Amino acid sequence: MQLVLTDRSDLSAGIEFGVMSPVTWRLADLFAKQAFLLRGLGWGGMPLHAIQTDLDRGRLVRLSVPGMPQGSFSMPMSAVYGTATPPGPAGRWLIERLKICIRDAAAEKDVDAVA
Repeated sequence: MQLVLTDRSDLSAGIEFGVMSPVTWRLADLFAKQAFLLRGLGWGGMPLHAIQTDLDRGRLVRLSVPGMPQGSFSMPMSAVYGTATPPGPAGRWLIERLKICIRDAAAEKDVDAVA
């Protein structure tokens, strides 16, 4: 059973991200998903930084899932604002930081399927 992190809002209604199995269990909390994985109640993708210790200690293992890209998923992101009201210093910092995170994540491949 694939454990899938779900969004409780209507923002992603009807959109699936990384769902590979016809049998899923949806959770709205990443830490709950990790707890389920650690107890052997399914499999799913997790951010590497959140589970690195579990991998190192053998509590979780990496899986090779047919059809799932090895290493990471990518999701398109956009920063949208009106030309009459461009972002201020904090908004510009956030946009630059997101660009850096995307570049670094692509280089490190920071999401893996684990069980």
